Amino acid sequence: MLDERTQALLAGIADLCKGDGFHIIEERELKNLAPFEEGEIGRIISRLAEKEFIELRYAEEGTYCVRALPAGKSYTERARQEASERSRTRREVLFFAAAGAFLGSTLSALFVFLVGLLRYV
Repeated sequence: MLDERTQALLAGIADLCKGDGFHIIEERELKNLAPFEEGEIGRIISRLAEKEFIELRYAEEGTYCVRALPAGKSYTERARQEASERSRTRREVLFFAAAGAFLGSTLSALFVFLVGLLRYV
């Protein structure tokens, strides 16, 4: 399991590396993906290369020649699907909670109204 910034960097590399070839990526292209400290992008790219999510041909002064490997692309796709599923589940829970609250309050108001009518009978 990758941490949030590493996942964001891997997803950014996978998005920038369309196709199977190597792509030259500037560090400034990756900085807006997540809040990174100085030199952290290089360390994360090296770690991703070690885990065989990407292939790193060279890294020089903030310029990287990388290729997203199938493992990295599939990991990114799985992470996006899981995030989408979590979002969908949250929406469903919110909907059913709101519907239950509305139904409960409506039935309570109806019950109070009926009890009030019985008082005058």
